[in-house]
Amino acid sequence: PSDIVPLLRHYADRKQEHFLCVSLNGANEILNTRVVTIGLADRSHVHPREVFADVLVDRASAIILAHNHPAGSLEPSEEDIAVTKQIAHAGQILGISLLDHIIFNQREHLSFVEKSVNFY
Repeated sequence: PSDIVPLLRHYADRKQEHFLCVSLNGANEILNTRVVTIGLADRSHVHPREVFADVLVDRASAIILAHNHPAGSLEPSEEDIAVTKQIAHAGQILGISLLDHIIFNQREHLSFVEKSVNFY
């Protein structure tokens, strides 16, 4: 997370939730960072099809998901956990590992991996 968050921090002050996907190669080097969806102030509708469309073009081996919480709270919602599990499962089928999901605001971040949030 400490390597990824500085690259995404400029999304922290957005008034709408931005759901991002970082594509990584086999050496875990960043290939690309994309905004997958822009939602409302407190949610963003995300589908695995949208997440993996460009990841497949990148020929990525892994991804890291991230999204801002404009309201400030870093606690993952039930919907955050459910969509993460759905994307992780789709990635398993495609052979693309989900390494982490990071929620961030202007001051701090929460890593699903560091917080031991199970998404597999």
